[in-house]
Amino acid sequence: MKKFTIKVISIVLSAIFIVCAYNYHFDRYGIYNKDFSTLRVEPNQHIVKMQYLLDNPSKYNALCFGSSRVGNIDTRKINNGYNYYNMTYSEGLPKEWLDDIKILIKHDVPIKQILIGLDEFSFRVDPQLHESEYMRKPYRENNFNTYISYLLKPPSSPVTDKKAMNIYDIYDSGRTIHPGVDERIESDVNAHITGEKFESGVRFRGERINQTLEELKELKEVADANNIELIVFVNPIHLLTYRATNLDEFDEFKHELTDITSYYDFSGLNDITSNNYYYYETSHYRPMVGDMIIHRIFNEPKDSSSTFGHWVTKDNVDEHIKKINQDLENQ
Repeated sequence: MKKFTIKVISIVLSAIFIVCAYNYHFDRYGIYNKDFSTLRVEPNQHIVKMQYLLDNPSKYNALCFGSSRVGNIDTRKINNGYNYYNMTYSEGLPKEWLDDIKILIKHDVPIKQILIGLDEFSFRVDPQLHESEYMRKPYRENNFNTYISYLLKPPSSPVTDKKAMNIYDIYDSGRTIHPGVDERIESDVNAHITGEKFESGVRFRGERINQTLEELKELKEVADANNIELIVFVNPIHLLTYRATNLDEFDEFKHELTDITSYYDFSGLNDITSNNYYYYETSHYRPMVGDMIIHRIFNEPKDSSSTFGHWVTKDNVDEHIKKINQDLENQ
């Protein structure tokens, strides 16, 4: 019986070792494989980038937070004297940004300015869901269990399809680069803008407006208490995805947000959001749109007459919401 027990334990330990070795070698999430210089599938950018900033606390003094959409903003083009890093990660949410900022401040990362991009799903997705998603697990300090979980997870097959891969510029700008996709789009623009990926919008469900506003309020308070300038904007959401969301709830969120901070609103109907050329699909805008966002925020006065990126305050939020809804109705 003793020999049998030892044999069973040996088999189990061997199996565990094989799983750990496999996951360590085929580490698609970037927890152990830190080479981001070549094409690869998306890593857990949240954990990887937080660890990178904590290991290099004096390299950057300004950060851009948001979902994967803001990954197409080349923050190196922000010419305002700050050294920006793009903290984009998959389905990034206000609660996660708040937690990250607190950790970075605790570890004396000298943040002077923060740029935040909100989405129509920012107040819909429960951040708790990311705890069980390997690509989206949040960064936790001294969380040995998180790192072990990537070794013990069910093994997944290595991805070899280069169409599913991008370059993740972790050690410089922080942005995501899509060389193959952009080249393919420009080689046949008409095929791109008439493709099946533009037949319907993306729809997120759920509603946690009050919780999200509280998280953003605390984030603003943390920024103010640490003399960090906070700049907030609503992403230019593809028109089909914008229409697919519950606009009454989105309007409520936008309205209540002005009690916390003024912001730039790039969403709604405009020349960018209604043009497929400026999007990879109905969720992610392309880098030239990121350049437009930078220009509007950092190179134009807030009260500019620009039709892309309206400056929204307590005083004009009702008028703004009314206008964008009328524009949609009249399209």
